[in-house]
Amino acid sequence: MLRFKLFCERVTQRQITDLEKFGDKLLNKYNIDIEFSRHFADRMNDPRNKPEIKIAELQKLFKKIAKRKGKSIKQLGPDVQAVLKDIDTDLNLPIVIHYNKGEFEITHKTIMRKKNFRTPNDVVKV
Repeated sequence: MLRFKLFCERVTQRQITDLEKFGDKLLNKYNIDIEFSRHFADRMNDPRNKPEIKIAELQKLFKKIAKRKGKSIKQLGPDVQAVLKDIDTDLNLPIVIHYNKGEFEITHKTIMRKKNFRTPNDVVKV
């Protein structure tokens, strides 16, 4: 009997650092700085995300956020928690927004692919 192993592509810390720089460049015009928590990196590689989350998919999401939602994210205000929800891919990104020295810092706490994600926080559909 043959056994097959499924190989999933693990996202490295270097890739997440590069993604953060990518997001910062896109959202710089809104004075928004992107940060990722350690849990975010762990959750990127979680096998419960079906299909697995790819860096290219997140780059596409950040482009949509920059194009459509940069201003509305800032309007949520400082010291707020919210969820960015990509309705096309069912990706949910819970975030915390802080205002620091004239810049909005958005910390992505985690990420998950879930169709019916529920939260008591504001949801920004992307």
